Amino acid sequence: MSKRNLVWMGIIVLMMALFYLVTPRLARQDSVYQTYAPLVEVDAMIRRHFVEPVPQGNLVDGAIRGMMLQLDPYSRYIAPEEMDAFERSLNPQYIGIGVEMGTRHGQMTVIAPVEESPAARAGILAGDVILYVDGRSTEWMSVLDVDARLVGTPGSVVSLAVRHSDGQEETLEVVRGPVVIHAVKGVCRVAEGGYDYLIDPARGIGYIRVASFRENTTVELDRALSSLTDKGVRAIVLDLRFNGGGLLLQAVDVVDRFVDDGVIIAVVEQRNTVQRYRAKAEGTLPPLELAVLVNGSSASAAEIVAGALQDFKRAVIVGTRTFGKGSVQRVRYLKVKGRDAAVRMTEAHYVLPSGRLIHRTPRSVETDVWGIMPDLVVPITEEQSRDIQTRRRMVDSVSSKSAATQEADGPETAPTEGDTRRIWVDPQLEAALEVIASRLSRQAQTTQPAPESQP
Repeated sequence: MSKRNLVWMGIIVLMMALFYLVTPRLARQDSVYQTYAPLVEVDAMIRRHFVEPVPQGNLVDGAIRGMMLQLDPYSRYIAPEEMDAFERSLNPQYIGIGVEMGTRHGQMTVIAPVEESPAARAGILAGDVILYVDGRSTEWMSVLDVDARLVGTPGSVVSLAVRHSDGQEETLEVVRGPVVIHAVKGVCRVAEGGYDYLIDPARGIGYIRVASFRENTTVELDRALSSLTDKGVRAIVLDLRFNGGGLLLQAVDVVDRFVDDGVIIAVVEQRNTVQRYRAKAEGTLPPLELAVLVNGSSASAAEIVAGALQDFKRAVIVGTRTFGKGSVQRVRYLKVKGRDAAVRMTEAHYVLPSGRLIHRTPRSVETDVWGIMPDLVVPITEEQSRDIQTRRRMVDSVSSKSAATQEADGPETAPTEGDTRRIWVDPQLEAALEVIASRLSRQAQTTQPAPESQP
């Protein structure tokens, strides 16, 4: 074959290769154009026919915001003018009101107010539906849109119209202030400003209330655990009720205190890439009896802890079904109008050791497999739920003088119904204590030496 023919064959092969490579790309470009052609057409209609001039940047912001609203309540567009407020809200000590929120039945719902926060002091309760923020309806807002409107300058006031779980509507004026999150709490305050964590000295049972999962959670938890192990406790009640979640790694570390091996949680993304977090033997506590309290306001990181301990059969879960928020949001930055902006988008789901999905999706609602279902279901009334939150605030805000009085009385003093110095033993907590006491009793029976046979 001549050299000229070889050249022509090479050219033909190259053209065929380019055709096969370029055609799919052109097809994809055509598909993208077909998808976004209506958007371009509407943009042209607005420019041509709308009665007032519209800045181009406003249309771009609106288009991006609309896309994010179509995803889920936890995804959001952060416009350039919102970036400062958004970055302030990421600070664990920020100026705001302190609420964890989610959507339930399409409504902006308070998962839990941050304990000791302006929201809690103003009377906002878990389960409240936020209807309006400063007169603006939340109907078409995402969780992060509402959250951005709640941060602000110290001393400024935000007006919230809420509907309580009993159907009563109320407008609350909340004064923004520092939201300093104390993660771990106990039975009652002591003179030094800390907590006593021993709830049942006679049977050696401790009580630890984890309010949220922040940078300081495991440090404070270790301090509480050390206090209890020094007193020789045999069991612990871990209270995760009204805990709206927080940082994944803190939740993993909490589980790791009670489990010495195995996958605690897996993060599954769109393309099935999986990141697994495993327990380590180092730092694991002795095998204490463990009960975990949850309710419909236990979400995200709280559900990871309860679900993992349930799957490992390391704890008995007591209370009511959790909220069902097991998704991962990540922030990705972009330029809009030449300025910094961002989208915060749901990019993964949490999967428990047994393969269960925590997150409540349209598909999981149909199968009724979402959240964490307790081993022992103990319902409580709305009034009892409000009482728990109110009495917790009383315990947490007790004065140092009252704390000193409590210390003088000693932790063995039996709390009365009106006693604001100690945590209220509500029906769910009482059920957890009974379960643990029963298990401790069985342990004692199995470890007792067999009676000597009579001659």
